[in-house]
Amino acid sequence: MKLFKKLEDYHIEIQHILVLFIIVMVFQMVLSFINNQSTNQLFRQSMDYYRRDSAERIADLTTTALELLIEKSDTQLHDTPEEQNALIQSFDKLLSQQLLQRNIGEVFLLVQDGDSIKTLADGTQIFDQYIGGRIVQMTSDSLFSEAAIKYFDENQESLLRDEQIISILVGDDTFHVLVPFYFKGEISGAAYMRITPDVGRLIALLKTAYSQSSVLFTGLILMGFMAMFFIYSYTASERDTVQNQLFTQRQKQLKEQVEHQKETLFTKRIYHTHHKAEKVMGFIKEDLRYLDEPNLGETRDRVTKYANFVSRVIYDMKSYDPPLHVIRNPIFRTDINQVIEFLVSNLFQRVYKKGETKGVQFHLDLQEDIPIVHVNEYVVWEIIEPLIQNAIDHNSDQELTLDLVTRMDDNKEKLTIEIRDNGKGFPAELLEKDEDGVKALFKESVSTKGGVPNSGYGCYLAREISRRCGWTVDAVNRNEGGACFVIYAGLE
Repeated sequence: MKLFKKLEDYHIEIQHILVLFIIVMVFQMVLSFINNQSTNQLFRQSMDYYRRDSAERIADLTTTALELLIEKSDTQLHDTPEEQNALIQSFDKLLSQQLLQRNIGEVFLLVQDGDSIKTLADGTQIFDQYIGGRIVQMTSDSLFSEAAIKYFDENQESLLRDEQIISILVGDDTFHVLVPFYFKGEISGAAYMRITPDVGRLIALLKTAYSQSSVLFTGLILMGFMAMFFIYSYTASERDTVQNQLFTQRQKQLKEQVEHQKETLFTKRIYHTHHKAEKVMGFIKEDLRYLDEPNLGETRDRVTKYANFVSRVIYDMKSYDPPLHVIRNPIFRTDINQVIEFLVSNLFQRVYKKGETKGVQFHLDLQEDIPIVHVNEYVVWEIIEPLIQNAIDHNSDQELTLDLVTRMDDNKEKLTIEIRDNGKGFPAELLEKDEDGVKALFKESVSTKGGVPNSGYGCYLAREISRRCGWTVDAVNRNEGGACFVIYAGLE
């Protein structure tokens, strides 16, 4: 069951079918080759036995026919030349009928005559030797088979002793057969036949039958794979349809989830900025309450900036994904130093006044003549203000000194803004990076204010807004104590 469950986790593709088919075909070819070799070996051994047996049977039958013909003729009188010629023709017919077969090359009798061996190859010689009682007249044609005489001379002893047929294979398919020849119950010599059994057609038929079986087997395998392919294609089509439907449904759910998360984040961001707008509105009311002719111009400029910031907050309420041109645009010409000075003088120092028991001291170290940046002034405000507020909130139980520093790099291509404090620094866990290289301090809802609702968005929003400006924000602990936010602002 575990194996089946594991197989269910894999989806068979057409490539898998092709690879499996190729592997099976290779194994089939190897198996066919091995089987063909073993079958050929079996064929050769079987055919060797069959050819030897066939040759020996033919030789034995021919020898027996000669023996019977001679014995029958020996009991009759053949006084007239016509009778003798008839008998000689019978011998010739018996020998010539064997030679008419294409697999028989030579047929004659071998008899021992003193120290020599006679070859009786026609009816006259056989008649003279066994019936006529005359001396056999040997012609040049009677000495044509030296190989036969050699085989007879070599095997004569075993032939006389065992009285068994002797067959000698020469080459791949030629047999030299010696059959004991009896005359009046005694071995008088041997019948010799050179036979080349023709079994080529039989072997060809067997190979053809085997090849047809192999082709049929291969065809069945191919048909099986084709059936597998069609079945898989159908099931794969059904599976893909279901997967597409599931994917579409999942995509819809993810899209709704993302939209919901954006709306949730947007709501929390609005709550965060709304709180700041309320504070700014309080400053506007206070300025209007103390408005007088001597401070008219200063109050007007300050209230205008307050109002513009509130307008920016209201604009942010329109969309959680505002267009880029309302954040970065060549028409914006913002002086970072002026933004920092305004925030310190007209925002933080109106809340954290000098002389309080646990106050906040601000030191500004702003490099002069830094270039302007093409970022909306109030967007810069939204980046710097929450970082300053974070430094104050996390050191509320002690006297705090904040140093705000601006510096240009040596190549005058990047502006660095540092917000340093002499507080207790960041906890080590807030400076740990995730797999994307983002420190925990800048993640959503991460805060050291335990139990405070809607906290943990100041640093997160500062980083998110900085990214849209093409800037980066970092947080480190200082060697001399305290914490430091670093903003790297590009000037292009």
